[in-house]
Amino acid sequence: MNSLAVLIDFGSTYTKVVAVDLRTAEVIGRSQAASTVNTDVREGLIQALVTLHDAHALFAERPTDLKALDDQLVLASSSAAGGLRMAVIGLVPGLTVEAANTAALGAGAKLVESWSFKLPEKALGEIEAQRPDMILLTGGTDGGDSATILHNARLLARSRLSVPIVMAGNQVVSSEVCDILTNGGKEVRRAANVMPRSGQLAVEDAREEIRKLFMDHITHAKGLDGLSGLVPVILPTPMAVLQGALLGAQGTEVEEGWGDLLVVDVGGATTDVHSIGYGQLSGPQMVEQGLPEAYAKRTVEGDLGIRFNAGTLRDRVGLDEFEEEFRAGFPGLQVSRAELANYIEQISQETSYVPREAWQGAVDAQLARVAVELAVERHVGKRERIVTHQGETWVYYGKDLTETKILIGTGGVFIYNSHVSHILSPAVDCDHRYDVLRPKNPRLFVDSSYLLYAVGLLAQSQPDVAARLFKRNMRELG
Repeated sequence: MNSLAVLIDFGSTYTKVVAVDLRTAEVIGRSQAASTVNTDVREGLIQALVTLHDAHALFAERPTDLKALDDQLVLASSSAAGGLRMAVIGLVPGLTVEAANTAALGAGAKLVESWSFKLPEKALGEIEAQRPDMILLTGGTDGGDSATILHNARLLARSRLSVPIVMAGNQVVSSEVCDILTNGGKEVRRAANVMPRSGQLAVEDAREEIRKLFMDHITHAKGLDGLSGLVPVILPTPMAVLQGALLGAQGTEVEEGWGDLLVVDVGGATTDVHSIGYGQLSGPQMVEQGLPEAYAKRTVEGDLGIRFNAGTLRDRVGLDEFEEEFRAGFPGLQVSRAELANYIEQISQETSYVPREAWQGAVDAQLARVAVELAVERHVGKRERIVTHQGETWVYYGKDLTETKILIGTGGVFIYNSHVSHILSPAVDCDHRYDVLRPKNPRLFVDSSYLLYAVGLLAQSQPDVAARLFKRNMRELG
């Protein structure tokens, strides 16, 4: 094998390819082509490889098939055809269900539904209609409630669902649960309990089982089985991004990490937020509520995409406030209120529309700024002041990221939009009934070549190279 690594991301819209020299940890080139997952995924990939070769002469000859990759390190991630769709079943919404959601999101899944307590018969039809790729079954601490997870296992065993099930609940009855499901003809993977004791998260084992299932089965269901073993799809794209952020924060024995950081991935349909750090709460008269937070945490905001949800973003802040912030950020642009409203409506319908005029790119930047602000607010913790007979007390919920020093923007808007500083600049604090524990004064960086997924793909086999790649391709905003 030579020193070339070819790192691929199969997206629903584009197949992206990055070529990296493993000796120097430098990007040789990058390309993309329209994804062809609905026909033959190889077509889009080969077109991207041809474009890459034409620009950089990477292969012995112009690629006509995947044999051009024979002597390279090739790794891929995928979010094609809707990504990894998962249904979560647990016991209590704020406890085991929330722990299961944390495990699923951290594994790169798209949650189609979360269910609590004992499932009613009608729930099976609703789950089937959601068409999940797999189910995460949890419930009960170890030695705690067992009736609920056994009930749900029996119901799933009788269902028409044919997707794999990861059992990550009460370990005292895990063998019985797995037997029930296996006897019902279901494929089952057993993982450690996501909440072994009340208030304790333990999601890594479940995440690993989900990742293995993704590799073993889900890639074939997404039309990627035509890759003939030459292109191993090892991670869902969101998990690859999270792994890239994790490596960038922690570093390796050779490469020092950056420490705690926050990554905002703005897309056309969703905005994902990844935080690395414990976000431990601190302060006087402090009362902590809710579950402890995962060190590596991902949240997905399905209503904050800058194309499919452009109208929703406008409505979240209101057209008056949106227009006011737009004009303050871009005082030199002469755009009428009607033009603003019409453009937002247009891109909500024509989701592949690319800005053709300068003011349209500025509107995209303002939409992205709103998406970043709202997504970060939902991801981070909050504190609320209450007054008791003993005096003033602060009640804290979630991660305290106020001291996080690094904020990274990633996604197409940070590559192709010329107003990235506007997107990441802090908004004026709103008059909330609570304080939002977002980073106070972070250094701002942009993943200018959309390489976090590639860093994540290399993190396990080439960690030092991946860490250097991370550092060299994060551009700080002045």
